[in-house]
Amino acid sequence: MKTVEVFKTNVVHKKAAKIILEEIGLHQPQYKCNFDLDDCDKVLRIEHAGGNVDTQLIFQILEKNNHKGSIL
Repeated sequence: MKTVEVFKTNVVHKKAAKIILEEIGLHQPQYKCNFDLDDCDKVLRIEHAGGNVDTQLIFQILEKNNHKGSIL
């Protein structure tokens, strides 16, 4: 079952987005994720072909990197 979660974030810089994406990849390498920093919501989109996205992990990674997010 494929799951997609979309998060509104306060990430504005490409460098910060890259760091967050790398850390998500370390914890969940099966996730396909990307940022759309041009969107007004600074969207983080995560797709998982094998089940649910661990939203708590995503919130923890964002917080660890001094950012916030919420599910859209």
